[in-house]
Amino acid sequence: MSTSMEPFAQSLLHLAHPDDDAEATRIYKEKVAYRPLDFRKLTASTAKQTDQRARRRELRLAKKLKKASSKPSSKPKPLSAREKRALGVYDIPKEAQKYAIYEPLNKLWIGYIHEILKGSFGNNGTAGQATAAKLCAADFHGCEVEVVRNRCPSRVGVKGIVVKDTKMTFVIVTKKDEIKHIPKEHSVFRFEIPWPDTTKEGAEPIVLELHGSNFMFRAAERMNKKFKAKAMDDL
Repeated sequence: MSTSMEPFAQSLLHLAHPDDDAEATRIYKEKVAYRPLDFRKLTASTAKQTDQRARRRELRLAKKLKKASSKPSSKPKPLSAREKRALGVYDIPKEAQKYAIYEPLNKLWIGYIHEILKGSFGNNGTAGQATAAKLCAADFHGCEVEVVRNRCPSRVGVKGIVVKDTKMTFVIVTKKDEIKHIPKEHSVFRFEIPWPDTTKEGAEPIVLELHGSNFMFRAAERMNKKFKAKAMDDL
């Protein structure tokens, strides 16, 4: 058995081999006693790790100092909705409130709606739910609409080209060069689409009605929105 004066490593070996002191002594003499230990390698490895930690710490501190001392961003702060209204960012200038300016836009819209509705209408102008979904997702900037139903009687009959299609309103320029803000809610808009088929020249245009209460989305939001048929209790 081990004595209190024997090396600590040998004592551990005796604990590992309590029934064979000779084996513990042999392992100690062959593998532990007089085995050289190179402290230089340990010192160099420890020093290298210390240097790496110090280097990482210096880099973190330098990054923080650079961020703290850097100049404030030159990128202007975006305007709030109230500031945009006060500056009139989205207002149409007086010189641009003319119907003739937007007539080419209406022709472009007709070509656009022909492209997305190509082959959607039957010979008699009938269309299914898929066509209605395409129309609901379409952009109406440039479409000529007429108000056929509204809670305010003075708005009924207003007709013009849509120059702004917002979430809640259609902004229309009339042939009298007047700008009208028509709320979509509780409004029904009528618009016409000429036949895209050139063989039907002289045929009556396709007349459609749009119920604004179910159309209160921004134009960009409607493009990826899936519309489903549902009952309209307000009719």
